[in-house]
Amino acid sequence: MFYSKYRPQNFSELSQPNETAAALQSQLKQEKVGHAYLFSGSRGTGKTTTARILAKALNCENLAKDGNPCGGCVPCKAIQEGSFLDLIEIDAASNRGIEDIRSLKDKIRLAPSVGRNKVYIIDEVHMLTVEAFNALLKTLEEPPKRSVFILCTTELHKIPETIRSRCQVFKMKKATMNQIVTRLGEIANKEGAEVAKDDLKKIAAAAAGGFRDADTILQQIIEGNLDINTFIDLELNRQVFVDFVYNLLSSDADSAFRQVSKLLEDGKDLTSWVTELLKYLRDMLLLLNGVESQYLDSTEELLFDIKKQKELLDSEKLVKVIELFLKAQLGIKGSSIPSLPVELAIVQSITILGSPGKVYQNPKPIKPADTNEVPTKETTKQENFIELKIVEEKWGDVVKASVAYNHSLNALLKSSRPVKTEGSKIVLEVFYAFHKERLEDVKNRKIVEKVLTEVFNMNLTISCVQSVEKPVVKSKQETGLLTDYNIIVPVDKNASVLDIFDGGLPLGKK
Repeated sequence: MFYSKYRPQNFSELSQPNETAAALQSQLKQEKVGHAYLFSGSRGTGKTTTARILAKALNCENLAKDGNPCGGCVPCKAIQEGSFLDLIEIDAASNRGIEDIRSLKDKIRLAPSVGRNKVYIIDEVHMLTVEAFNALLKTLEEPPKRSVFILCTTELHKIPETIRSRCQVFKMKKATMNQIVTRLGEIANKEGAEVAKDDLKKIAAAAAGGFRDADTILQQIIEGNLDINTFIDLELNRQVFVDFVYNLLSSDADSAFRQVSKLLEDGKDLTSWVTELLKYLRDMLLLLNGVESQYLDSTEELLFDIKKQKELLDSEKLVKVIELFLKAQLGIKGSSIPSLPVELAIVQSITILGSPGKVYQNPKPIKPADTNEVPTKETTKQENFIELKIVEEKWGDVVKASVAYNHSLNALLKSSRPVKTEGSKIVLEVFYAFHKERLEDVKNRKIVEKVLTEVFNMNLTISCVQSVEKPVVKSKQETGLLTDYNIIVPVDKNASVLDIFDGGLPLGKK
């Protein structure tokens, strides 16, 4: 596995900046190492890896001046291979009873067999029973010489204060997007694989601050030769909740409903989605009430958005919203319409949050280039103006963005082109009356206009005109008219039949 194959082997190889690594190196240089450490943090943030590096440093025969283990001596190699007798790793999840700790206490009294120090790494230490914690406490109060304990946990709040007070506590932060992308890029290079930076960012986002998860996803993508967009479940990426909460704050029920509808269309588990939403809202509530960000389950990038959104809320309203979605979560399985409890929560949340106006404010309208023109009543009423040149330059972005909403609509936009702008309206040219009818359909037009707003950051509308020219004939079967030979179906293995054919084609009478 990549996460073990490319596991850092010294403090310098840990992703930087790293406050824990710097502090441990400083202690090693000054020969002031403690007898007990407690590493806490989310999964995949480097707790066990850091513990093993510290074990190496405590037994290294050629410790560097900066506190890094040499990696070449007998103890360093043995620890890396997992065969060092004086490094004992214990999984508290399966060895959680008092008898297990008593057995540990008996062995602890024995001097190190081959190394300078005996190191005990107890993983998931929060799983110990009360009796086992009490037995461990005695050992930490009277530690044997040349023995060091490193306790690791994902749930610091479950560790008794008596244990915490006898350890040096280090809190491992979630990795930033840049840290994960840098590491993944290095691994990809070593594997001789070409992975685009945008794809590395998608993996980093899906890993939600965990190095191990990111390494595993990258390995599956590379070795399975998989399309990252079909492999990664981006709908459960917590960044999606930033947009969802903004929709609630903006009283944009339509967009919020569309998010829920898309989840169901894609076959996603709605209960799991609401669970992740509640985690996001919980972090926001804790921040609102002065809890430090290190105790939250979000990356630094996501915390930036949470902090911006919390400024638009107060605790009382947020508590009510959380209660609504908690109720919705419980009601999903018992409802004949699974989405209904969530949709009710959306409507009630918008009512609670009020209507503060759109959170994303449009920039100042783009004005004509001629600044000497004297404005008339007609032009001052016009809120938005966009030039055709700007639309043409970004039309590819519009087509690309539309695929997230509807595959058949994406195909329609590929076969159309902007030919004129009238203030805030974009006129599209199409070859067939059929295409014109479908693009001007109320449902499709709203989607296109939403995509245009996203791309150009201003409110725009569309209208269509049919070209007097015929499309270029590409094969003998094609006639220049709308036939089965001329219809290009988007190749997407995730697209349903309704996605491809839009589920709303007009049926002619026979």
